[in-house]
Amino acid sequence: MDEKPTIRIAQQSGKKSRQFVQGYRSRSVEDVPTAPMPSQKRRKKRRLHPVLLALIVFLLLITSGGGVLAYVYYTRVHEPLNQFIRPVSRDKNENSSDTSYSSINGRAWNILLMGSDNDGKYNFPAMLTQVMMVVHVDPVNNKVSMVSIPRDSWVWVPEVGGMHKVSQAFFLGANRSNTFEDGVRLARLTVEKDYGISIDRYAWVGLDGFAKVIDTLGGVDIDVTHPMVDDTYPDDVGKTADPNNPFGYTRLYIAPGPQHLSGHEALEYVRTRHADLIGDIGRTQRQQQVLQALKQKLTVKGVVENMPQLFKDLQGEVYTDLSEQEMLDFANFGRTLSAGSILQVTLGPGEGEQNYGQYSTVYDPSTNSQQDVIIPDCTTIQPAINRIFTPPLFAATCNVTGP
Repeated sequence: MDEKPTIRIAQQSGKKSRQFVQGYRSRSVEDVPTAPMPSQKRRKKRRLHPVLLALIVFLLLITSGGGVLAYVYYTRVHEPLNQFIRPVSRDKNENSSDTSYSSINGRAWNILLMGSDNDGKYNFPAMLTQVMMVVHVDPVNNKVSMVSIPRDSWVWVPEVGGMHKVSQAFFLGANRSNTFEDGVRLARLTVEKDYGISIDRYAWVGLDGFAKVIDTLGGVDIDVTHPMVDDTYPDDVGKTADPNNPFGYTRLYIAPGPQHLSGHEALEYVRTRHADLIGDIGRTQRQQQVLQALKQKLTVKGVVENMPQLFKDLQGEVYTDLSEQEMLDFANFGRTLSAGSILQVTLGPGEGEQNYGQYSTVYDPSTNSQQDVIIPDCTTIQPAINRIFTPPLFAATCNVTGP
């Protein structure tokens, strides 16, 4: 056929599956094996939130084009960039952060990256940090490390007291004062006190902006290497989502071959987790694949022509206490790095020296229910922190069980 294949999606509705196919003929969606629908509890554990991609999109937008973009920034972008900045004050319980540097050079930095998927399940302040990651940037030694803290990590939350999932720290802080800033502050304090990592800056990112940016740039071209079937893809965003039932499912089938994906389709491609034949490795490869395709779209001409709309796409999706100059400095530094040079560590269950915790089930008095959690292992986490983070950016020892 002359037309290139596009993504194929079938919705699970209790009736015969409908298929949306353009320019691709293969076996029908009905012929693709169907897995049993899991319980709501099981599904909740397996959701993916590729918030890191959204942050990278944001950084790419403010760096693509070098000198040309610098001109655009000073003449057209100065005011929109201010809209992303939301400072969060520190109190006496937090580790001090040296903010006297006028640029990022001369020291290492830790940025706490948090994100919600903006999927309609939660409204502020009842939002959880679906992703929590410390990005360690060391311009002196030209290295970047990304340390992920699994959302189900069972840790002590300061000030409010008690053991909670680390994803609840933002909610517990925001709920006390009904302010976004207090949510960030308590999440930041939790990471500092439990893992002993000093935090210099934060960034909060949502996923809606990721899809909008891709649509503004005209979509991305992807070569899907193998078919993927997801019988329990979360039907919580997009046109098919039911606002009265954000916990619904949809059936996703992605055909192999060259695909031109819209923003929503690209989000589905990087978000589906248990559809891939090679699991998390395949998911990571898909994220990198879309990121590379997006980089090709972010040319000087494309950024300059679409700058107002691109920043509008990210409005309300990205918040940070990085200054304007720091954002530009970090992003320009990032342009010199290749994806393969970035160390990525997940402080969760693994093998050998990279086993940073174990799965368990505990009783949570705050919900009066049993919860599936990850129990962090500080005996292996502490050496990893000592190895990854440049002193003095770890100010204490790992202690996730509180005083």
